[in-house]
Amino acid sequence: MPEAINPWLHILAATVWVGPQVFLFVAAVPAIRTVEDLQLRTRVVRVLSTRFSYLAWAAMAVLVITGIGNLFEEDESLSELFDLNYGAIFTIKMALVATTIVLTALHTFVIGPRLLNLQESVAEEAELAPVRRLSISASAANLLLALGILFCAALLNTTFALE
Repeated sequence: MPEAINPWLHILAATVWVGPQVFLFVAAVPAIRTVEDLQLRTRVVRVLSTRFSYLAWAAMAVLVITGIGNLFEEDESLSELFDLNYGAIFTIKMALVATTIVLTALHTFVIGPRLLNLQESVAEEAELAPVRRLSISASAANLLLALGILFCAALLNTTFALE
């Protein structure tokens, strides 16, 4: 039973990472855009994005720590990394993870704050639109990366289980 704790925490953190991304992208942000009061909308986005940021970065930290732990759970896991099929899938998954960490950092520390600052300064739509598109694109890419990571995880589980 104790051997299930690390994988369970990993799956829980993945759920916490991906679930809110889907919710924000599909429901929350489109709903917030219907708020006509720009100041209120900006305040809501700032609070929501700040709280999501804490949750997302905590989940990412747990994912990295438990992911490393999962590698060492079984003695065979490290040797499996050198298996052509398993190793290729694992490499793709790690590339997606690295990309999503970089993209999340870019969105959290550069794109998001820039967009909020422009909105708070009541910038012209011509100035806001490209930053908003960049934010939406980064969020969509991050969501697709997260889904790709989950798919790779399922493939790894299947590949490992078949051998």
